[in-house]
Amino acid sequence: MHFPSARRSSRSRPFLGVSSQGVPSLGVPSLRRRASDAVELMDDPDCDPVKLASTYANFRFVNGVVSGWRGMYRRDIRPLLSSTRESTLLDVGCGGGDVARALARWAARDGLRLRITAVDPDARAHAYAMSLPPLPGLTFRRALSSDFVAERRRFDVVVSNHVLHHLTGEQLGGLLADSERLAAHRVLHADIERSRFAYLGFGLGTWPLFRRSFIRDDGLTSIRRSFTAAELREVVPPGWQVTREHPSRLVLRRVVPTGPASAGLAPAVSASVSASAVSVLAGTASAGSVLADTVPASVSFPVKSDRRNGHSRPEREPERVHVHERGQANDSGARVRDVIVVGGGPVGILLAGLLAVRGVDVEVVEQRAKPSLRSRAIGIHPPSLRALEQLGVAEEVLARAVRIRGGVVRSDGRTLGRLAFTETVDRMQSVISLPQFETEAVLRARFAELAPGRLRGGVTVTGVSERGGRVAVETAKTVETAKPGGTHGTVEGIGTGGTGEGGVSAGETLEARYVVAADGARSLVRDLLGIRCTARTGGETYLMSDYPDTGEHLGEAVLFFERGGVVESFPLPGGRRRWVAMTPTLQTDATSDDLAALIRARTGTQLPPTTAEASAFSVQQRLATRLVAGRVVLIGDAAHQISPIGGQGMNLGWLDALQLAPALERALRDPEAASGVLGDYDRRRRRSARMAARQADFNMAMGGPVQGLRLRARNGLVRALAAPPASAVLARAFTMRWL
Repeated sequence: MHFPSARRSSRSRPFLGVSSQGVPSLGVPSLRRRASDAVELMDDPDCDPVKLASTYANFRFVNGVVSGWRGMYRRDIRPLLSSTRESTLLDVGCGGGDVARALARWAARDGLRLRITAVDPDARAHAYAMSLPPLPGLTFRRALSSDFVAERRRFDVVVSNHVLHHLTGEQLGGLLADSERLAAHRVLHADIERSRFAYLGFGLGTWPLFRRSFIRDDGLTSIRRSFTAAELREVVPPGWQVTREHPSRLVLRRVVPTGPASAGLAPAVSASVSASAVSVLAGTASAGSVLADTVPASVSFPVKSDRRNGHSRPEREPERVHVHERGQANDSGARVRDVIVVGGGPVGILLAGLLAVRGVDVEVVEQRAKPSLRSRAIGIHPPSLRALEQLGVAEEVLARAVRIRGGVVRSDGRTLGRLAFTETVDRMQSVISLPQFETEAVLRARFAELAPGRLRGGVTVTGVSERGGRVAVETAKTVETAKPGGTHGTVEGIGTGGTGEGGVSAGETLEARYVVAADGARSLVRDLLGIRCTARTGGETYLMSDYPDTGEHLGEAVLFFERGGVVESFPLPGGRRRWVAMTPTLQTDATSDDLAALIRARTGTQLPPTTAEASAFSVQQRLATRLVAGRVVLIGDAAHQISPIGGQGMNLGWLDALQLAPALERALRDPEAASGVLGDYDRRRRRSARMAARQADFNMAMGGPVQGLRLRARNGLVRALAAPPASAVLARAFTMRWL
């Protein structure tokens, strides 16, 4: 849509108006293209000062709901901080200072030393920020990012909130160039993503609120001005990562690899880049403050054309340096890695990829010579999609997978309730299904791009020992042999590494600063360290196989709570479905025909013939007594074995990886903080594992065989849980959003 006048575009057309009945009307403008010429009401120097002050005051409520800084503080900022060493943070375009104040409070609450400098060139925003009660460690300054570049200042972290949508492509290049020069470790630029969901949600959510401020009008204009994820990815230079986060948020990240080459200050900035940064930030403020029309006509931007997409990219490309540049050699001259991951299943390879993205020198050793082609885990929940997005493979996984739109519970031929998983335009909030071997293939391909040749297959770990500040990993070559009795049930995440059997031949000793055991439920590394596992409830047995989809339950997971035990069914890509049934005993010799007969007897469902083999498995639930032993860390099934019923095993391991990657990066960079950040990982992930185990206990208890009064009570409870408001809580639990 073309807007002939920026001023008229923000006032002449209603966005979400009010009808004659007093309810909001849904007059949504076209959002196909950025309305980069639209102007916000706060841009007017003569705007109502009372409304302006109210807008600054209300930013903290709006950002508290939509900006997601609490999560970014936990994931991206807190692992960098220390209780003994002061860290520094620069908030660019801080507006009224609400985000800076929140970060200062959270760091103080956690006992961490953080000094924040919050800057904005707008005199009105600066005056408001200075009028608030002071907070220890927080300083406001009326300044531009280029001022700090000229002063050759450096900050551990550089952040901004809702600034990007004010910028043209050239201006964005200037801001990113300044950010690269100012940030010693990390940059986080958070903004809105343009979408109908964001527009409608913000318009309806703020309709009865903030009447005496510019929040609603300027917020809607900001959404129209914002980038989509695809647009932002097209214009940012290499080394920057765009992630989509709910609700309708984009985060532009840059993790600065550290090492000898990056230990000193960045070189002085050219005058043209400084000028661009001045124009970029003139008048910007948090949550949609102003971007004054002050770009000098004479300013030039150091960009080069990218003919593939018609956009421009900053001329300087960031240098990729490992956490320990090129590694170090041990006494024998062999290279010492930053991290060795033992186990190349989905959890280990995801962690390795997340570390490689951060510039960590990582290697993976895997006992299997070739990847397994058994599907095992299939469910992928929204928090896991965030991890895949950080690695840059979420879109490919989504393209291969099938979306699960909800679940239905049935008993005796009747529907007890339905559970809908929220439909949003943000695909990263989907619940999807994809066989594990396909997910592993995507992860391995991405890791091969990031760290070519760093995945060693057919290697068995035979010993692990600490040697000062290093860990020695004794290895041997794996010789595969067939398992007696054929293939037995291996399900979601169980035995992703360390499941092969056979003899070994002579190997070598590898060394790393840290070792991560991702070698499955029967972890050899865990056993070598003498870490015990506490057993929880378990022992239930199941039989599963994949069949052609009959088309009866399109896009839904189905739970049959029957008298003889639960039967579960989940969609798979390619017109197939996974069927799982509880059995009285472990039926290792059962076939897919046997399973189909059992399902027909319990549910009345006639399944088509299949060529897939049936797999029997027994549920065991265990939790390691500790996840960190010196310089060795447990992750995934090596740390906790959770019932696969409910799809939690692989997803829980991925969430381990999402928290462990920044913790290891911090431990490598700041050895004094290592015990603290790894201890924090231990506590948090053991707590999450206990929560997941309790949910798995509930799932299995609900699906057990029952009769008579207990059957009626169980079905009554299911009906109650499937009705609002309990259904929303249940949907959140089953999609693991609380972990």
